[in-house]
Amino acid sequence: MVTARIVFAERRALDKLPQENHFVYIVDYPICQVDQSGQLLVAKNYASWGEITQITIDARQRFVIKSTSGHSLTLGAKKIVNYDTDTETTSVTALLKTNGYSLPVTTAQPITDAFKTQLAAVFPTVETLTEIPEKYAVIDCEFGILFGTQRQGDSIVHRRATVYGEKAGIFQLAVLGYAGNRALDLFFNRYLDNPNFSAEVKLRGLKETKLTLAEYDSQTDPVTVLKTFIHEVLARQLPLVFWDKSNDLRLLRHTLAVNFASFSTAEQALLGTKLAVFDGSIYTNQVINRSNHRKKDTHHYLPLNGVAGLLNIFNPHQHNALWDAQTTHCVVNALAKIQQTDPLILTRPQAGTRLDSVGETVGGMSQSEDDQQPALAQPQVLVPSPTTFCQLRTTGKTYREIAQKFGVSTSTVWRAVKRQTKSAITN
Repeated sequence: MVTARIVFAERRALDKLPQENHFVYIVDYPICQVDQSGQLLVAKNYASWGEITQITIDARQRFVIKSTSGHSLTLGAKKIVNYDTDTETTSVTALLKTNGYSLPVTTAQPITDAFKTQLAAVFPTVETLTEIPEKYAVIDCEFGILFGTQRQGDSIVHRRATVYGEKAGIFQLAVLGYAGNRALDLFFNRYLDNPNFSAEVKLRGLKETKLTLAEYDSQTDPVTVLKTFIHEVLARQLPLVFWDKSNDLRLLRHTLAVNFASFSTAEQALLGTKLAVFDGSIYTNQVINRSNHRKKDTHHYLPLNGVAGLLNIFNPHQHNALWDAQTTHCVVNALAKIQQTDPLILTRPQAGTRLDSVGETVGGMSQSEDDQQPALAQPQVLVPSPTTFCQLRTTGKTYREIAQKFGVSTSTVWRAVKRQTKSAITN
């Protein structure tokens, strides 16, 4: 069973046609055919399929190919003449090149000098904080993949698009204000529409907002949403707390830069002020690495809801920006409590004591499951004889009280007393 992500697969041509008629399925690209030079061309008969989203191998060793249009294809292994998986060091372009292919042309909006100037004007100075600020705005974004629409014959083809260097845009933007564990009067949860989003993304927005199509279109205009964000969030000059700022902050800057010309002079000035940010993912690594003697800068790239689960925090609506923002707040504050707590520093492990069948102290570990306790750095307490247990019982002490007094299990005391009593009756 293949576990790595399959990025392309080549299907044998029908009726044993030459190789240039083979179909090639590439993740994030439309279905292609190969010409004699190895150039990949979009297959006209499959233009309505959109782009390939996933290639997997099922339990019967068949290749399952899914597309953005919802169409899927299942092919037996004998029909696939070649396939490959991605690696951390090799791009899809380079990987295909080693197999003799050249990628088809994709829709791309080039980065202009004017856009570079606008991007430089958004958050030009960012200070990364290492401690949770007293007051802050925790922020989270959900994204949508960008597509370009092209007409090919009688069909409309949706191809992955790059807009000013980015392949995704902000779909949902949520912000919650906090002062410690007290919520502030800052609550922002808005969706942004984008003509380059797929229909599935818009349907998700309609479902989550429960708005009509007309209401959704009027309330998700990017310029209107971003202006509100600038006045309600950025104008308060609060540090922004992200779970992982690498994607969220980059695409937030990009979205603001794309719409920069639509903002007033005062709004543009707010975007140019110094921004303080705190990264929950980086903070998680600080907490984890405090016991790491060798690599203090190791980054574990842990997912938000995974860390939340470890901290016994449950998010019932994962991958919703509003709920993930609240989860980020809860997680970083739970981590802060751990960071502020003195750690348990282990000492050299030592052998403990155990009780034999009549409850007497001998060397080694207990044979009873109830007595199998880890040896911590605590003073060792000698367990008294069964006679002592019986004497304490006659004074009215409970089995639990006796067990706690000598650091043994309740069942150990109970067995010792019962056996001692039985022995006394027999004698």
